[in-house]
Amino acid sequence: MTTPITSATAGAGTSVATKAGSLTTAAGQKPMEREAFLKLLVAQISHQDPLKPMEGTEFVTQLSQFAMIEQAISQSTQLGNVSTQLGGIANNDATALAGKRVTMRGKTMAFDGITATTSAVTLDAPAAKVTADVLDSSGKTVRTIELGAKPAGALPILWDGKDASGQSLPQGNYSLRVTATKTDGTAVHTTQDVRGIVTKISFDKGYPELTLDNGATGPISDLVGVEAAPVTPKP
Repeated sequence: MTTPITSATAGAGTSVATKAGSLTTAAGQKPMEREAFLKLLVAQISHQDPLKPMEGTEFVTQLSQFAMIEQAISQSTQLGNVSTQLGGIANNDATALAGKRVTMRGKTMAFDGITATTSAVTLDAPAAKVTADVLDSSGKTVRTIELGAKPAGALPILWDGKDASGQSLPQGNYSLRVTATKTDGTAVHTTQDVRGIVTKISFDKGYPELTLDNGATGPISDLVGVEAAPVTPKP
């Protein structure tokens, strides 16, 4: 049986334990570095009882534990470097989306105060009744659009920018809440998308986040499709 390395100079209740290739204190609060391991090993050898010296098998076992820890530390460093490189590649690829028209998961609609705006929803199954509620920035429902029965699949939704009384609403960001039900009243699962041109790509959250010209934002993982950059006609 191998005796763990201990030292009175290392503090009461401190021991070296090997678990998952790392050294920790007895309390398990902080990983032990290689220098601390070597100091404790030297301290054990220096303070061992001359009448009961450490057996060769114990010494070899503890050295092999240290070698495993050195290997784990090296592998962890290498994996960290690979992760950093892959993250840099992903960020570089994301910048190519700037200026392109994309489709993302989302519910935001930007209204310029004049032009009707569109959104899209995907129905997982045929629905006997589909209702779309337009909400303002405060979450208040300003318009309810009854779409009737619709088949499964993509469903474009057009909003003319007016409220329930027919009055034009001011420009700003609105959101769409779509509910769909079957003939028996059970809900049909829906997925909402938003389209727009990518105007900004940020990386401060640890992953690429896209901002569209309609004000919608979302992680690149919400990206559904990418179209060619819109062509501006020459005067």
